[in-house]
Amino acid sequence: MTRYERFEYLRDKGWTYNPETGEVFNSSDKVCSKIDNRGYVRCNISIYKKGKIFKSYSLLGHHFAWFWVNGNVEINNIDHINRNKVDNRICNLRNVTSQVNQWNNNGKGYYYNKQTKKYHAQIALNCKPIYLGLYNTPEEARQAYLNAKQKYHVI
Repeated sequence: MTRYERFEYLRDKGWTYNPETGEVFNSSDKVCSKIDNRGYVRCNISIYKKGKIFKSYSLLGHHFAWFWVNGNVEINNIDHINRNKVDNRICNLRNVTSQVNQWNNNGKGYYYNKQTKKYHAQIALNCKPIYLGLYNTPEEARQAYLNAKQKYHVI
């Protein structure tokens, strides 16, 4: 089953989505609230035959939300704009490339270089590191990274 086929199956079984709260409701009108080991809401699907579970699938809550609002569209990566993995309100979701999804993180942008005894700042663009300089303090290195982030990671 593709992600969209899973969505259609759930929708046909009576599952719904509230775009304002971000909640997914199952056919019994209960909130889908299972959180997986990566911190995302996961909707579990069991297909029964002769009273027994025939197959089990799952669909991430933010994927269900995206399909509910946008229909059968190609999904690259659904990004949570505010970085809260359980906030599935449609205003907090966007379909982005893998690279843009990586930009929306809380990375430090620097590390301590033992050889130079300074903080090495860098940023990545198109899977290539861009050297931002060596700094005496972590605050200076972080600021260099944040400045570069505004320049290179424009969404």
